[in-house]
Amino acid sequence: MNVDYSQLGLKAGLEIHQQLDTKTKLFCNCPPVIRDDKPDIVIKRRLRASAGEAGKVDVAAAYEQLRGKHFIYHAYNDSVCDVELDEEPIHELNPEALGVCMQAALMLSARVVDRILVMRKTVVDGSNTSGFQRTALVAKNGFIDLLSGKVRIGTVCVEEESAKIVERRSDYDVYNLSRLGIPLAEIATEADIKSPEQLREVAEYLGMVLRSTRKVKRGLGTIRQDVNVSIKDGARVEIKGAQELRLLSKLVEYEALRQKNLVEIATELKKRKAAAVDKIVNVTDIFSSIESKLIKNTLGSGGVVSAVKLRHFKGLIGREIQPDRRLGTEMSDYAKTFGKVTGIIHSDELPKYGINETDVERINKKLSCGSNDAFLLVAADEERAAPALKAVIDRARQAIKGVPKEVRKANADGTTTFLRPMPGSARMYPETDAKSVKPESEGITFPRLLTEKANDFEKLGVSKDLAHTLINEGAEDFFELMVEENSNVNASFIAEIIVSYAKEMERRNLDHTKINDNHLKAVFSALNEGKLAKESVMEALAEVASGQSLDLEKYKTIPDSELEKELKRIVSSNSELQLSALIGKAMGQLRGKAPGKKIVEILKKLHK
Repeated sequence: MNVDYSQLGLKAGLEIHQQLDTKTKLFCNCPPVIRDDKPDIVIKRRLRASAGEAGKVDVAAAYEQLRGKHFIYHAYNDSVCDVELDEEPIHELNPEALGVCMQAALMLSARVVDRILVMRKTVVDGSNTSGFQRTALVAKNGFIDLLSGKVRIGTVCVEEESAKIVERRSDYDVYNLSRLGIPLAEIATEADIKSPEQLREVAEYLGMVLRSTRKVKRGLGTIRQDVNVSIKDGARVEIKGAQELRLLSKLVEYEALRQKNLVEIATELKKRKAAAVDKIVNVTDIFSSIESKLIKNTLGSGGVVSAVKLRHFKGLIGREIQPDRRLGTEMSDYAKTFGKVTGIIHSDELPKYGINETDVERINKKLSCGSNDAFLLVAADEERAAPALKAVIDRARQAIKGVPKEVRKANADGTTTFLRPMPGSARMYPETDAKSVKPESEGITFPRLLTEKANDFEKLGVSKDLAHTLINEGAEDFFELMVEENSNVNASFIAEIIVSYAKEMERRNLDHTKINDNHLKAVFSALNEGKLAKESVMEALAEVASGQSLDLEKYKTIPDSELEKELKRIVSSNSELQLSALIGKAMGQLRGKAPGKKIVEILKKLHK
């Protein structure tokens, strides 16, 4: 998207949640090990929103309770105790986790607080059996200086990880409790980030700082990033659950685009004096002989077709606000969330879905729609249709005002989906089962930043860009191990393979996630022993990415004597060719069977 973000008034902030690699969980002595096998214990719970310290119920918590879900929890005898089951008070705050967060705070020039108090943050979406998440402020008012500018660090906290979602259903969710209570470091920036590119730079730097402590877990799911985004005349929107670094810039870009389009839609709606009519009309009689399969199925199971009129909304419900997402998509998200329906149908997309122009005219007539009005339909049982359309009416009214403050879920393509209303301060209150802790700075060391290690990699012959890519992608330890174990392989080549094999597999439309560290170790070992040519590395890995096993015998290099014999044959059969042409011919016939450098050396001797 070609946008001047300064003119757009973009502001973004980042929250990083990183699992810590400690010996125990944050508030008990259970090991921080995530289990995924058959549970030893299964329990069922319902949660309700409670008032916070100010005596008010948080809007997000009230919303979650309104959904009426119950929760199934899976627990394990060796990694879940009565603390996770909310059957006994928490134990003392894990000093090891606190020490890691204090280290991170020092590296971010943040001031450690005089006393650490554990707080409860109301969360009734089922992700914690107690109905709240525990968090504690460790430090504040830090900063980082990057090439793109200074970014303030608002807070550094230590908090407990939530339970892991196993399954979501319309009336209940299933969670795995083995993840609940694993210590997290939470670092939150101020809204100082001014572009998608800068956001990624900040995320890479903060990730590097946390890894520099040598006390963080690694792998997919161990780190999550939440992004706060707003533009001029927009609103603060929190995007939850980005796990991949590459997605962060796209999330900011698409959210800025979304808010820009919503602001423009609101301007037009105000100009038109638009309104959402607070009246739900039963239009089932219009569809007695409808061709729509969706509506036929609904009516056949005793459901109804209900409609609402949106005055002066015509042409705007179908307007795209993010790639393949429209204002109507956002209204549909609300209908699905609050009414648990499968979706909505709006007039901007009709005739379609078996609904013809005559049907549209009859709906317009029944709703008294004017030439500039729009309508929305929901086909469901009456119990779900009413709350679904009330939610749509609410979203339509928000559209007239502008951008709603809300929490949205990150989608894999960089777009977002409505998750819940934006929580407020009412959700926080003190933890009554935990003592306050006076942080002790004695023994807290200042770790060597991993960016300094990049200088060591450059001394091995690795380019500066490649060295920093290794650090940013968290591959520095594996790289050092491979260099140590494979002294006959160029360090720069090892680095290049580590950082580029995933992109190369994607370019070939293959699944790079099928390739693991053991595959790479085997490839580098074969290179080190002279059993594999550099030219065959990506081909061997490509077979793994395509679902096959790693077969290095298939790519085994030929002995020097056989190679020289084959090259003599090529020279003899092509005596008229110049050296450069001979090299090209030999490479074509022997690629992967021998190192290219060796082929060239032998040909130079034979061509004299």
